Amino acid sequence: PPRPPAMKVLLACTALASGLQSNLPTQPLPLATRRLVAVPRGVDVALPSRHARASAGRSSPCCMALAAADDAGQQLDLGALGRYFFAVLMQLIALTFAFGVLDSAGYASPLGPLPAPAAGGVFLAISLRSRVFSSLDDSAPEERVTATAAEDEALEAALRPDGGGGKPMKKTALRAECEARGLSVDRTMPAEMLQARLRLYFESRARQAAAAAAAITPSWAPSEDSLSLARAAAIAPLHALASCLVYSSSTGRLNEGHFNDPVLLWLALHLCLEDTLRTAQAAEGRVGAAVPGSALVCLSALYAAKQYSDVAPAAGALLALAATWNAVAAAAATDTWRLNN
Repeated sequence: PPRPPAMKVLLACTALASGLQSNLPTQPLPLATRRLVAVPRGVDVALPSRHARASAGRSSPCCMALAAADDAGQQLDLGALGRYFFAVLMQLIALTFAFGVLDSAGYASPLGPLPAPAAGGVFLAISLRSRVFSSLDDSAPEERVTATAAEDEALEAALRPDGGGGKPMKKTALRAECEARGLSVDRTMPAEMLQARLRLYFESRARQAAAAAAAITPSWAPSEDSLSLARAAAIAPLHALASCLVYSSSTGRLNEGHFNDPVLLWLALHLCLEDTLRTAQAAEGRVGAAVPGSALVCLSALYAAKQYSDVAPAAGALLALAATWNAVAAAAATDTWRLNN
C-alpha cells in the first residue's frame, strides 16, 4: 500500500541522519579546533558555553579540561584581581589595627610612647615581615608538594588510559594524591574529576618547566637572591630610619609618638602591594602580573616618599633612595617581558 506523507518525511529524515553520521569523523577533535567545526548546511548544532562546560566538569573530566583550557587562555583574571584587592585591604586594616594597639599601649603606660630607637625596631620588623599580616598563602608551590619525583612518575603511569597495567585507583587514593600535590579537593568530587585534576596538574607542570627553560632574562638584571639580600640589608633599614624620622616629627602634628599616622600608612600600603605582588608571582606563578604589578609597587613607593618629604624632607629622601630597588625590579620585569614577547 502507498505510504502516508508523514511516513515518507520520517524515512527521509532517518536517511539524512544516517548519511551525516557516516561522514562525521570518529576521532575527537583537538582542543585547538574545537571552535572551528565544519557543519553541513541545514543542521543546527548547539555548542555548550564555557560556563556550561565548567559546570558539567563536576562529572565529566573532558568538559573540565575544556573549561581549564579556556581559563588558561584568559588575558585578565577578574576573580584574582578581586582577591588581591581584598587581600591588600585586609592587610592594611591589620597593620592599622596593630599600630593602634601600639599607640594605646604607649599612652596607657606610665613611661609614655615608645622612644624613637624602639619605634625604629618596630618599623624594621614590619618592613621585613609585613607578610605576616597578609591573608594570602605566600608559600612556594614546591613547598606545598610532599610527593617525590618517583611517586609522580608512578602516578602518571597509573593515570594513563591503559592504567599502567594495574588496578584502577580508588577515590580515596586519588584524593590523597591530589592533597599531596597541593591541589584543592573535597570529599564530594568523583573519581573522574580527581583524575582530571591530576592530569591537568602534570600537564601544567610540564608546560611551566618548558616555559622556564625557554625564558630569556636580561643579562643586567640582578638575581632573586641579590634582590632579597639588598632588601634585607639596605631597603628595610632605610624604611625603618625614614619612618622613625616621621614618628619623631609627629609631635605637634598629632599626639606625641603616634604610630597610627596617616603618613606612615602610605608606606604600609606600599608594603601590602609589594607582598601581594610577590605572592602572585612566586607562589601562584602569575608571571604576567610582573610588569603592571611592579610598576604599581614602584609608584606607591614614590608616592609614599612624597608624603614623607612633606613631613620630614630627610625621611622623603631616604624613602626615595629605597624606591630605587623597586625601580630596578620594575625595569627588570619590563625588559624580561620585552625579550620574551
